Amino acid sequence: MNRLACSAALAALLGLAAGEAYTPKHEAGRCAIRGSCGSSGFWSPALPCPDNGLAEEPEDDVRKQLVEICGPKWTTGPICCDGDQVLLAENFSLCSC
Repeated sequence: MNRLACSAALAALLGLAAGEAYTPKHEAGRCAIRGSCGSSGFWSPALPCPDNGLAEEPEDDVRKQLVEICGPKWTTGPICCDGDQVLLAENFSLCSC
């Protein structure tokens, strides 16, 4: 392999290893991110928080919004997002209209 390809492969592996520290468990029903941890700057969008907890049943109003935005697939079952994230997704869907 040439030097550039080796460097890229090493960077990818290091990135995967760093992610393992935040979300060491990978299984169905387990989250990688949830909620908002602020932003990296005044004009930057909110960044999600690392969260390796189990998916949870949302409140009824969050479920209703989620189904309206993302479709009937989300009528039942636990999710890894909160109401603020669903609202953000709704704002994105308004942009595409």
